[in-house]
Amino acid sequence: MLSTSLLERKLQLSGIILILGLVVESLCLLGHGPIAFMLFVGLAGVLFAVGILLYLYSLVDDRVEPSKQ
Repeated sequence: MLSTSLLERKLQLSGIILILGLVVESLCLLGHGPIAFMLFVGLAGVLFAVGILLYLYSLVDDRVEPSKQ
């Protein structure tokens, strides 16, 4: 379930993308051959890069709303 805070939603989305990258990598371990390697390098690498960059971007984003107390 996604949170209502913008920062928490971005962090949850980056976590979901990183988990998808891990799933792709684990599925590639089951396959043998060049197609499995290309998926491992291509798709999983892109998912990891996007997840990490989204995580870092969400930490340094200026538009973080102050918490209401």
